[in-house]
Amino acid sequence: MRLLFVVFFFVCCNLNAQQNPIGIKIGGNFASLSGDGSSDLSSLVNFHAGFFMEINLTKDVKVQPELLFTVYGFELSGGENKSVRLNYVALPVMAKYFLSEAFSFDAGPQVGLLVTAKKGTGSLADVKTDFFDRDFGINLGASYAISNKVSTSLHYYIGLTDVTRVETKNQNRAFQLSLQFKIK
Repeated sequence: MRLLFVVFFFVCCNLNAQQNPIGIKIGGNFASLSGDGSSDLSSLVNFHAGFFMEINLTKDVKVQPELLFTVYGFELSGGENKSVRLNYVALPVMAKYFLSEAFSFDAGPQVGLLVTAKKGTGSLADVKTDFFDRDFGINLGASYAISNKVSTSLHYYIGLTDVTRVETKNQNRAFQLSLQFKIK
């Protein structure tokens, strides 16, 4: 995992010299868990924020590596302290196929490192030991350029690895609505 972040950093530094656009990405997550025993769980609304870079491969294809802080999680049914927030540092790498100058279909892998896991409201209980530190999955979706500097995207994240340390296997799932602002 650390190796991926190091490789990402050096690639970005090298590509930055070639004047590829970089920017800020912010948005909301509508997340939950999928898998065994997740039928009693509800979705949790939270956020993601970070940085991205656009790398032109061809006229119609771009690659967009991102470095995000993203909050997944779920709501337990009934009782108090039912929110569970899973805070990740995530590295998605999106391939973007443009159907027009403004509209693209997006797909790509994502790796995530669990930073914290909290349960409840107010004084939060640490539940990180209930979850694995790593997450891997794919993103599917679309993006639309509102202007040369601003775009929006809607992606669905499909976690492929088990994230819970319980008998059942559960994966992260999230709809992600984002705004992207190019700053260079």
